[in-house]
Amino acid sequence: MERWTPYLDMQFSFDRPGSLAQAGVLDSAASHVMGSAIGHYRAHTVRAHLQYFDCDLQFPEPLRIHKVLPDSLCLVHMLSGQWQHRVDGQLNHYLTGKTYALGLSEHMEAFDQLPADSHARMAGLRVGADYLRELAEEDPHLQSLIGLLDDGMKFTDFERCPALGRLLQQLYHSPYHGTLKRLHQESLSLAVLVELATHLGNRPLAPAPTVRGQRDLAHEARRLLDLNLVDPPGSLALARQLGVGETTLRRAFAKVFGQSMLQYLRQQRMELARTLLLQRKWQVAQIAYRLGYANPANFSNAYKAYHGHPPGME
Repeated sequence: MERWTPYLDMQFSFDRPGSLAQAGVLDSAASHVMGSAIGHYRAHTVRAHLQYFDCDLQFPEPLRIHKVLPDSLCLVHMLSGQWQHRVDGQLNHYLTGKTYALGLSEHMEAFDQLPADSHARMAGLRVGADYLRELAEEDPHLQSLIGLLDDGMKFTDFERCPALGRLLQQLYHSPYHGTLKRLHQESLSLAVLVELATHLGNRPLAPAPTVRGQRDLAHEARRLLDLNLVDPPGSLALARQLGVGETTLRRAFAKVFGQSMLQYLRQQRMELARTLLLQRKWQVAQIAYRLGYANPANFSNAYKAYHGHPPGME
């Protein structure tokens, strides 16, 4: 059976320059890779014809990748750095903080090229064209997805749909492991497709129903906070999303969990920080940026205040 993507399910973490060709990111029969990298890459098929991937890579030397991409859709959110490639004669740029879609209606050659000392940190989904067509046949509300697979190549900037970027960020910062992580990846990956179809079809999502009962309200608020640890909503925005008053939400959360939402967020971020530090895959500054701190020094101070020692001691 023909592969629907040349990208293989795999992961690596290099603490010194490692050959990308030897890492086995791409099917060697459909690609040619030149260059090395420092950092991590991971790709995992969450269900048939739907692959999640992310990376945080530094390229100490020029990077060149020649690959053949089948008909498919690739969604990418650039968390930092940049990327660029040429497909069907068109040079496409991926810039920090934006979400893009590359849709191909047929097999095409793509040429990635980045200069030495460049950096790319991104999260994305690769979706097989056949899977999109099956979804469109099952539900006409998903027909809009096929529009991203116009004749040839279509490169789209989704700057006006920030929800896509937030969902991909949640995938990147998933705090789970094992089966929970697999379920988390699958649910959020499908949520990306739902949000994309909704945006393209100009069909606004129905407002969240009012949550009744302090316990249910507090647990729903905690769930939403857990999904947005890096960029959490304010208490007013969260209350509006849940259809209650801000004071009502604050009181319910404090009564059920014995702490304010701000205290809970601080606790969860610091516990996640410790987990990441103990994995010894990233430097303190990298973890600080992953958790939304603009200044690593502020992260170190917050970590010491919570755990009683600086992050470097982990």
